[in-house]
Amino acid sequence: MRPRINPWLFLVKLVVLLVVTYVLWAPLAPYYAKFLLRASQVGVWLTEFSFNPDFNHQTQLLMNPRHPTGIFYYHPKLFPMRGLEPQGIPAEWVMANLVLLIPLMLATPVASWRERFVKLGLALFIAFVLQVFDVVVGIKVFYAATFPGMWSRFATKTYQFLDAFVQSWDTQLFPFAIWAGINFRQLLPERLFAAPTRVPTAPPAPSLPRAERRRRERRS
Repeated sequence: MRPRINPWLFLVKLVVLLVVTYVLWAPLAPYYAKFLLRASQVGVWLTEFSFNPDFNHQTQLLMNPRHPTGIFYYHPKLFPMRGLEPQGIPAEWVMANLVLLIPLMLATPVASWRERFVKLGLALFIAFVLQVFDVVVGIKVFYAATFPGMWSRFATKTYQFLDAFVQSWDTQLFPFAIWAGINFRQLLPERLFAAPTRVPTAPPAPSLPRAERRRRERRS
């Protein structure tokens, strides 16, 4: 039987864990931002395959020591055309969903500590992939809006939609969606997952010996 969620106990644990996570996250954020930068470099590289050398793997991602939680990007072929300096993405906003996701996962009751860490690891991996996606989309939508004509109208509209979608979901809704998706069995009534009850059937009547059947046939 899966452990069920007690609403009041869950709320108390969630608030306490949220405060603890917020306090502990501040000194860890710059290190995680560097890790996110390395992964985002791979994400951007995977989207920049082109036969045109001016667009083939040109975007550079870098950190600024004065902004330890900022991810900056620069395109050496496009930015000089407009006199642009490296543009920044505030990684603290991209990473903020972890401050809510971690308490949600830790406050949810589970059958064992192993299951708790497996679920937490899965949730963090999904959030990390979405964060990289967020950074890549942010870079692409800036390119499409700043250099019109270099991307198709369809690509520009797609980037704008994805950017608006990610920004509206990123900080609050993504953590709840990930948490609910991993723990959906505990959030729904047990009757939805209960096995159907089988109605017992009466055992078949034992067959009569041949002599007894003949006696009954003669009487009838």
